[in-house]
Amino acid sequence: MGRTLEQALARLREFDTAHAATGTPASMQPARRKLVMEAGQALWMFVVQREATGLRDSRHIMRTYNVPAEVQRCMGLAPAPSKPAAT
Repeated sequence: MGRTLEQALARLREFDTAHAATGTPASMQPARRKLVMEAGQALWMFVVQREATGLRDSRHIMRTYNVPAEVQRCMGLAPAPSKPAAT
């Protein structure tokens, strides 16, 4: 779970680095939001795994993995269900 979190955070950081000079255009905001949500889900899974083994203090994870507050805030949120296609 730790590696999954690392990878999700790396993808988010790479995206942000690629758009640092110009800022993230509005057309790319959904892609960035998806990366944030994926990182939040990975964080949630890692925290739950650790808590199940008795490691209840998640502050260590936040510091060690340098988890952005934005990712922490969406930890555990389920993505909105997609709407079925109109027929």
